[in-house]
Amino acid sequence: MIYEFPLTEGIRRFLRIEMLAEQSLVYIEQDSEYSTIAAVRALLDLVSLVSKNDTKIELIKQLDQVMLIESLSEADRLEANELKGILSRQSFRAYDAIKENVFLNTLRQRFVIVGGICAFDLPVLHNWLNMPFQTRKEHFYEWMAVIENVMNAVHFVLRCIRGSMVTEECSFKHGFYYRSVKWRAGLLRINMNDYNFFPEFSGNRHQLSIRLVEQSSPWDPPKQVDTDITLQVEICGA
Repeated sequence: MIYEFPLTEGIRRFLRIEMLAEQSLVYIEQDSEYSTIAAVRALLDLVSLVSKNDTKIELIKQLDQVMLIESLSEADRLEANELKGILSRQSFRAYDAIKENVFLNTLRQRFVIVGGICAFDLPVLHNWLNMPFQTRKEHFYEWMAVIENVMNAVHFVLRCIRGSMVTEECSFKHGFYYRSVKWRAGLLRINMNDYNFFPEFSGNRHQLSIRLVEQSSPWDPPKQVDTDITLQVEICGA
């Protein structure tokens, strides 16, 4: 398991966008009404993040920073410039097809109510769910196409940031690590595959603390690891 910690608010949002996109795409490929509901719920959360104007601004800024990476290939540099141009030309009304869709807006309003999408509450949803699986998929991917430009840019930025990294050894005393930092990085990564505990991060580009925590089952309280250990931490986008 690789744990990632964003060092900026922009990267934090990109990671959330990436997670929601992966969730929705996994769910929509399963021929189940409940999976389709989960896919649409994730899609609506995704749209609320993607359609914010500062997401586009942050993406353009990150694409400019990516193009400054010395190790970036010429092909990636051209792609970054192309993505920046697409986003710069994109109208602020680009998401109207989703945001003004009556069906999706009805679902959005009912999703916030606990148990609010039963057939007696929302027959329009259950009528749609009763359509053939392939039809539901086609509708879903038509909605996803509206945010394709931003999704392509988010995936590209995160790929380049993860690919531009240096490794540093961090010594944990009794399961705790702290230091002041002056990184220009955007993301930290720790591979915990060889351990049965997990990291809890706190910090930003100026200070960082990591606490190693173990929990044998959900019924046991989590507790800090009481041992000294050295771990390799990947500093990405520096």
